[in-house]
Amino acid sequence: MEIICEFNEPINLGQDGAPDWEYSEIKCENELYEFVENQTTTSSFYLKKSFTYGDFFVMGFLTIFFLILITKIIWQTFIKE
Repeated sequence: MEIICEFNEPINLGQDGAPDWEYSEIKCENELYEFVENQTTTSSFYLKKSFTYGDFFVMGFLTIFFLILITKIIWQTFIKE
């Protein structure tokens, strides 16, 4: 898989005789990553848009837990023993 990135805003971090160019911005175009910018702190990062087996396990467990909890609350509210 190839990630196409563009480096922007070069900054010279080197001394007088030896330039050392670094880039302060990177923009990538890829379907698997989403660029996120924080407006208050001006920080930015990339999020990988994919799920792992652990994510499915946790989401499945939470779904079952909340379904049981909601069912129990409704049962106790409307059908009193």
